[in-house]
Amino acid sequence: MTPEEEALLRTDREFNVATQARGGEGWASYFAPTGVMLRASGHIIGTDAIRAAMTPVFATPGFSLTWEPTRAELSAGGRLGYTTGRYLRRTPQASGGVAEARGTYMNFWEKQPDGSWKVVADAGDPDEAPRPS
Repeated sequence: MTPEEEALLRTDREFNVATQARGGEGWASYFAPTGVMLRASGHIIGTDAIRAAMTPVFATPGFSLTWEPTRAELSAGGRLGYTTGRYLRRTPQASGGVAEARGTYMNFWEKQPDGSWKVVADAGDPDEAPRPS
């Protein structure tokens, strides 16, 4: 793995830490201005829309989303890259239980003019339908 790929993995890990600490604001802060969350229910485009959609989700008592990147790869030019890994989402249920969903995610990143990396597209694929724990 190249030092730049290691840096991208580190950035993805920092993304997870920021999200745990600051919820929807931490999540949105890692997206490019025109970044997109690819969802079956409809895409969410732009940091303002992402923040508005995700802040209440992360503020829900008992909700959590954590992930661990396992791979990073860069384009030949070094301006684009992706990370992939595993995630765990816990969502509280009206019945009092918690539904867990595990899966694989892929984030596409673009190097910004200041040298930082920002997510331009986020996608996840659950292993199976969420199940109560």
